[in-house]
Amino acid sequence: MAELIDKVFNAVDYYDRVDALKEIDDQEILRKVAANDPDYYVRQTATEKIIDPEVLIQIALNDSDYYVRVAAVKKITDPRTLAHIVLKSQEDYYICKDALAKINDDTVLFDLVKEITDRDIMKSAVEAISNQEILTHIARSHEDFYVRSDALKKIFDQSILIEIARNDEDYYVRALATERLQDMDVIRHIAFNDPDYYVRNKAVEKIEDAGTLMEIIRKDADFEVRKKAISRINDKETLQQLLNEIDDHYIVRKINNRLAEL
Repeated sequence: MAELIDKVFNAVDYYDRVDALKEIDDQEILRKVAANDPDYYVRQTATEKIIDPEVLIQIALNDSDYYVRVAAVKKITDPRTLAHIVLKSQEDYYICKDALAKINDDTVLFDLVKEITDRDIMKSAVEAISNQEILTHIARSHEDFYVRSDALKKIFDQSILIEIARNDEDYYVRALATERLQDMDVIRHIAFNDPDYYVRNKAVEKIEDAGTLMEIIRKDADFEVRKKAISRINDKETLQQLLNEIDDHYIVRKINNRLAEL
């Protein structure tokens, strides 16, 4: 054993130190190697054999090499400990993502969303949540529209999506919710009434009824929305009827282009 220990600490070739480490289970020796060996692969090998959570936390937070830090993260199972590592490691997106992937407690993830300051890491935290009540709370109330959007993408309840599509203050969030709606009455209402053309456009993309599309082409104030409605009409007679009613030069040209496509 003495020869093995000497090899762990003193062998010139890092592969020799790694080979010796594979034969050692003494936690104090492993801790010293993980803390002090100049080669990342040796430290990683030692870390993979360490069982003390406190030692693993220190390695995950402080080692200079990603592969050593991630080896420590992979050994940690406690959600709160992993959450602590995420909060303290926000300058390292990939370590945070590795830690988040191991957190299987949505309450812990929700608490993290409240405290994380990095937007990309916050997005990963939201994406790891599956609890619909928590996602709904985030989608309804988080101050950052990007975060609300991330939560919205994971919500299945149509009544919640309708509420958000109608009421969110941000056009992008309303548009995302609209894309996922199934109720055509609600979709039509949004197509005619949302104050933002981008949201109305998303609603028009889901409409197939020619009568509704004709009404949008006649009434919407935005050229892009009207153009989108024209592209959704597949009946030449309907398009020809519109040509007889509309004198807007650009809309007439788009109708003729659509007729040429059919």
